[in-house]
Amino acid sequence: MYNALQNQARTRPIYNHIHPATSSTIGNDVSAQNERISVIGLGLMGTLLSVSFANNDHKVIAIDMDSRKVNGVNQNHSPIQDAELEQAVVSARLKRNLVATSDLHNAILQTEVTLVCIGKMESDETKMMKNMETVCQQIGATLATKGQYHLVVIHSALKPTTCETFLKPIIEQWSNKRCGKDFGLCYLPLHVAHKSQYSSAKLHDSILLGAHDNKSANAATRLFSTLDIGLKSVGVAAK
Repeated sequence: MYNALQNQARTRPIYNHIHPATSSTIGNDVSAQNERISVIGLGLMGTLLSVSFANNDHKVIAIDMDSRKVNGVNQNHSPIQDAELEQAVVSARLKRNLVATSDLHNAILQTEVTLVCIGKMESDETKMMKNMETVCQQIGATLATKGQYHLVVIHSALKPTTCETFLKPIIEQWSNKRCGKDFGLCYLPLHVAHKSQYSSAKLHDSILLGAHDNKSANAATRLFSTLDIGLKSVGVAAK
């Protein structure tokens, strides 16, 4: 079943294009000694989370379909124009904690947590839903080949109920695994970061977390506790 699903997913690639300059360097650039995180999307939130975790001793693989962003990060440049983010990328790269790629499949295989950071509030909702659907198909197809528990955290403008009723079944179908047992699922609302012409980009001091189950919530809480922000749970869907 996995092979058929994976072949279908590749007919609509969003983040699974292998960039020749980076696909072969993931294993060399990211050590296996610490927890590994893959971050899908190098917009504002994806970049902020990537550098925040990488500079707090996590190993981060940032994923984006835009080769300019991928090459920029691997050449120590931020994809977001911001002086402090630029310095944070340089710092993370010097620590050998951050690498960028367009190869979603291998990035997820090499990590224990995946943060999905695509779509904006002002984006076309239909397009955002289609992109999110495709990414979740690709995540599920990759998880089908993994034997370990994997946590997926979705940051988007979608409501938690939509994630539960629409995205969770997609990952379960394409992975042939059960949420809460074989993989975890949590949700972060869209407005957890900000940037303006008057201030540098940064995460909010306190963010909300929704989760499918207690195991997912506990795993996400442990992960985000390494950052200097507060995390407040807003409920668990599965009791």
